[in-house]
Amino acid sequence: MKPYRLSALIVFLSLTFFTSTAHANWDDALKLALKNGGGMAVDETGKVLFEYRSDEKFMPASTIKVATAAYALDKLGADYRFMTNFYLTDDKVLVIKGYGDPFMVSEELALIAANLKRAGLSSITGILVDDTAFDPNIDLDGDSHSTNPYDALNGAVVANFNTINVIKNGGSVTSAEAQTPITPIARELAAKLGGGKQRINLGKDKDRSARYAGELLAEFLKNEGLAVSGSVLRGEVPSDAKEFYQHKSSKTVSHVVEDLLEYSTNFMANQLFLFVGAQAFGSPATEAKSTKALQEFLADKVGWRDFTVTEGSGLSRKNQVTPKHMIALLNYFEPHEKLLPIKEGVFRAKTGTLTGASTLIGYFNTQSGHRIKFALMVNDAVGYAYKFKVAKMLYNGLGGN
Repeated sequence: MKPYRLSALIVFLSLTFFTSTAHANWDDALKLALKNGGGMAVDETGKVLFEYRSDEKFMPASTIKVATAAYALDKLGADYRFMTNFYLTDDKVLVIKGYGDPFMVSEELALIAANLKRAGLSSITGILVDDTAFDPNIDLDGDSHSTNPYDALNGAVVANFNTINVIKNGGSVTSAEAQTPITPIARELAAKLGGGKQRINLGKDKDRSARYAGELLAEFLKNEGLAVSGSVLRGEVPSDAKEFYQHKSSKTVSHVVEDLLEYSTNFMANQLFLFVGAQAFGSPATEAKSTKALQEFLADKVGWRDFTVTEGSGLSRKNQVTPKHMIALLNYFEPHEKLLPIKEGVFRAKTGTLTGASTLIGYFNTQSGHRIKFALMVNDAVGYAYKFKVAKMLYNGLGGN
C-alpha cells in the first residue's frame, strides 16, 4: 500500500474511533458539563434515558414559570378572561375596580375606553382606582426593589406592567410607544431622568401606580371624545357607586400564558400567581395565600414532594426543586406544550437564568420518532447560552432530529 494511502487510512480509522467513543460516552460528557447541577430525560413511555443527580434540589430560575402557567390553566381554565369592573358615582366619578389583569396594556385600555363610550358614558368628573383586591404590602421574595423594569411590583390595577416608556429630548418628553399617550405623571417622572429612551419602573408607590393607570385611561377616554375633568385618586368603591360596565380582557389565560412563556415576564407570572391564590383563599391576594395555593397544586396535581416554591416567576433563590420534579411537571403540562416557545430551532422549552443558575426544561423529538421530556439544571457561574450547549449535547446523544 502506498504511504499516502496508509496515512489516510490511519487518519480515517482514528477519527472513526474517536467519534464512536465520543458518541458512546456522551452521557459522561454531559454529566461533566452539568457542573454543579443535575438533569434528567425520559421518553414518552417514561423510560429514563439520562439521569444525573435527579433527586437533588437546584434553583429552577424562570423555568418555574411553567409551574405557574400550569397552575393558572388548571385553576382558571384556558378560556378564562380577567375581569375589571367600572362603576359610576352620582357625581360622575368613574371608579375602576381591578383584580390583577396581567395584560392591562395600552391597547386594552383603548378598548375599554371605546366600550365605556358605547355603554353610554359621555363625561366624567374624576377617576377613582380601587386596587384593594391585592394586599398593599405584598413583597415577594426575589424582588430586589431596583428600578429595573423586571422588578416592577404587582397590583390589582396596574397599567403596562407598572412601567412607563418615554423619550426625553431636552425639555421635551414624548411616549416611546405609538399606542401609548403621554400622561402628566410620565412627564413628571421623566423630568428627573437623563436624555434618551427610558423605561420607568413605577416602584412600590401604590398611589403612583394607580395614578398612572387612571391617567392613561383618561387619555383614551379623551381620544373617544368624552369630557374628562378632575383628578385620579386611589380608594375603595363608594357606597353610592353603581356598576356601569364589566370588562372582560381581550386575552384568554391561554394567550397570557403563551406570552408569559415566550417573553418570561416576571410581572405577568406573579400577577397570575397572586390572582389564583386569591381565587383559592379569598381576597385580598397575599403572598402567603398564593404560595400555599401553588404548593398545594404542585403536590396534589403534579405529585411533587419535598420542594420549596415561594413565588411564581423564578426570581427567588429560595425556590428549590429537582430534575425529577421538572419531569413530572412536563408530564402534567404536556397537553399545553405548544404554549412553550421554540428554542434553538429544535426544543419546545422554557429557559431560566439567574446569577449562578442556567436551566432549560421542555420537549424534543428524536430521529426514531420518540418524544423526549428533559430537565437540565446548572447551578454554577456560566454564560447565558450555556444551557443550550448542554441541551444540544443531550439532543445529539439521544439522536435528535
